[in-house]
Amino acid sequence: MATERLEPLGLSPRAWGVLSILVESGPLTQIELATATATDRTAMVYLLDELERKGLVERMPNPDDRRSYLIHLTPQGTQTQRKAAAELATQADTLLKPLAAAERRQLVDLLTRIADHWDELNTGGVAKEHARPAQALKALQHLADAAEQEGPRPPAQQRLSRPR
Repeated sequence: MATERLEPLGLSPRAWGVLSILVESGPLTQIELATATATDRTAMVYLLDELERKGLVERMPNPDDRRSYLIHLTPQGTQTQRKAAAELATQADTLLKPLAAAERRQLVDLLTRIADHWDELNTGGVAKEHARPAQALKALQHLADAAEQEGPRPPAQQRLSRPR
């Protein structure tokens, strides 16, 4: 479902992740982005090359380390990320329609715990808080809040079990 919304914007899920992390944390080095997205460093080079060709990011010299560059979002990159976020929120709302606000909130809490644990496993407990991709969880939280303001939903109809 996410890919259906991202492709018309010229984004892959991985490219969306890079743009979202840059929105959350500001400029990062290529290595920090690779770590935050669990992407191979070589694959990150190709992804950043593609995003740069599209005018969504730009590499700028890192004032703290002459050997590296900081990856910055361009205004077009910020605009594209916002469009993608709105599209994905629509898809998430469609997917989460059967859940009441409290259930959505519980889902966000559980996914956050899993994401935190994943970060801890991958970094030995020394993950940079600002480099953690939480945009999707924040979007889900906004959907849960919106559902809560709409009021209670009627109980979901009984579903027929599917053959396995």
